[in-house]
Amino acid sequence: MNIISLIIISVKSLFSHKMRTVLTLLGIIVSVMAIMSVVTMGESFQSYVSGEIEAFGTDTIQVETSLPETEHVSSENASSMAMGVQITTLTEDDAEALAQLPNVVAYNTGLLGQARAKYDDKKRYVTILGSSADALVVDPGAEIAYGRFFTEEEHRTSENVIVVGSTVAEALFDKVGDEVIGTRVTLNDNRYKVVGILKERGASFGFSFDDMVYMPHTTLQKKILGIDYLSYITFKVGDVQTIDQTAESMRWILRSRHEIDTPSEDDFSVMTIIEAQDMFDTILGGVNILLLALASISLLVGGIGIMNIMLVSIEERRMEIGLRKALGARKRDIIKQFVIESIVIACAGSIIGIIITTVLLSAAFAAIRYAGFDDINFYIPTRAILVAMIFSVSSGIIFGVYPARRAAAISPMQAISS
Repeated sequence: MNIISLIIISVKSLFSHKMRTVLTLLGIIVSVMAIMSVVTMGESFQSYVSGEIEAFGTDTIQVETSLPETEHVSSENASSMAMGVQITTLTEDDAEALAQLPNVVAYNTGLLGQARAKYDDKKRYVTILGSSADALVVDPGAEIAYGRFFTEEEHRTSENVIVVGSTVAEALFDKVGDEVIGTRVTLNDNRYKVVGILKERGASFGFSFDDMVYMPHTTLQKKILGIDYLSYITFKVGDVQTIDQTAESMRWILRSRHEIDTPSEDDFSVMTIIEAQDMFDTILGGVNILLLALASISLLVGGIGIMNIMLVSIEERRMEIGLRKALGARKRDIIKQFVIESIVIACAGSIIGIIITTVLLSAAFAAIRYAGFDDINFYIPTRAILVAMIFSVSSGIIFGVYPARRAAAISPMQAISS
């Protein structure tokens, strides 16, 4: 018998035992839904993270404080920082020394703080980003909508000037426009002149740039935080091809300035945006593989279901098997018949599962976008469908071989006598 005839026989056999077939299909459908969901969510999130990192530009190098003898991206470093352990060795002098490297085009110093903003009877707690005058050069995502950014002279002399995000302007002044420029806002106990308003930018990694206030980091250090160090420095390079060499030169310069002899004692980290993206891709790739492995366990249940229904079907069809062998069917013909039946069950379950998952995920994505999360680009990748299909069909083949071999081992005399 040819393949088409065997498929037709398989379909008829499935329809003759509807309830049993439905229960078997259910295991495959659930496993396909789990695999598709994991792959889809993993790739969507990975695409989102990559897009957020690329938004900062691939031509930048980030220098940050880090605890000695720990990896910058580690639970030890993160927990220590969260508990208030501060590294105070990164300074403006370091930034100026690193900026002398020939590949460095500009740099932006970074320092975070918080303050209570007040204008008339309006009050709001805001996040303050202390930066240098070249912040807009280094960060292409920050653009001025009204007014201007503060100057190098204002930064050097620690002037009381600020540039506010669109959300802050709307909250304090009930409007966003040129008429806000020149207004004075109280931050804690000091008054600051608004010299610019940033274009609406949205959030990145849950951090809203529109709800921030930019000011010279020297002003933030002296008049709000009372410190003399920085949290990070971002450098923009001219030649991306030599960015790794530039980053390595920065490490040597900082070790010399901080009197550090071995890399394990570094109180800083130097990372290019390309390295950061590769690191996130590696982490997320590992997490996706782990989740996919966990989701694939459900295929084991579905495969066992296929094997059980095939074994029961063989017992019910012993007479048919014996008759076929009596008429000349070989063992491999019997094996082929039952393996194809197993594959048909797996394919039917995977197709139904793909359709259901596509509908449910599309509805979920539409609801997420309706809730306002437009910056996350959810989509169902072709790879999710292919992976689910391949896994389910493979499960059908693997778990169909044993019942098929048992069916092929039945002799005509045993079948007729039973």
